[in-house]
Amino acid sequence: MQQADILKYKAVFFDLDGTMIDSAKDLSFAVSQMSNELNISKPSLEKVKTWIGNGTLKLVERSLSDSTGKKPDDEFLQKAFQIFSKAYRDCVGEHSVPFTGIKDLLVVLLSHNIKIACITNKPLEFTEFLLQQNMISQFFTVVCAGDNVKHRKPDPWPLLFAAEKCGVDIKECLMIGDSEHDINAARNAGCNVYSVTHGYNHGNNIALSNPDGVINSFTQLL
Repeated sequence: MQQADILKYKAVFFDLDGTMIDSAKDLSFAVSQMSNELNISKPSLEKVKTWIGNGTLKLVERSLSDSTGKKPDDEFLQKAFQIFSKAYRDCVGEHSVPFTGIKDLLVVLLSHNIKIACITNKPLEFTEFLLQQNMISQFFTVVCAGDNVKHRKPDPWPLLFAAEKCGVDIKECLMIGDSEHDINAARNAGCNVYSVTHGYNHGNNIALSNPDGVINSFTQLL
């Protein structure tokens, strides 16, 4: 994988958690705070990493199911989600850091007039905070989050919407993510997809999902 492999596209879409930002410790801390308040067992950081990628509500649901041994009813889920959201709002960004090379790569893309979008299933509130805190929000033409789009990944809708906002044909776009949802969203939309190996992907080897390219580190694209 070389820089030329990414500069041939007119727009590049990035996932957030596990792709641009290592946010697992903050999410795990919020889950632990929620578990303490609900008096249920706390999952490990490694276990939480395998639950990241489908939005924070799904993360909470998976945590509750793991701790209680059964799927939570809606009332319990919403109660837990409110506790989690408050805890996450209080700690978001404290332990989250950008993956090595991402800032420099965004600079390179912008210098070549390549449009950039963030496409994540994370709520917009937390997405914007992380982008701003890590001083990369200025690079993005559009941000598609889990609660400001009609349909979330793996549905192709946010990718097609981002392409339209960037004024680029979807076939000239590239999706970069860490999970099968990113791969499926790109396939459904009709664009190529590269996968990073430093992400979460529910604990599975992302290379086995046959992306169009594999990125071991963003530094290899600089």
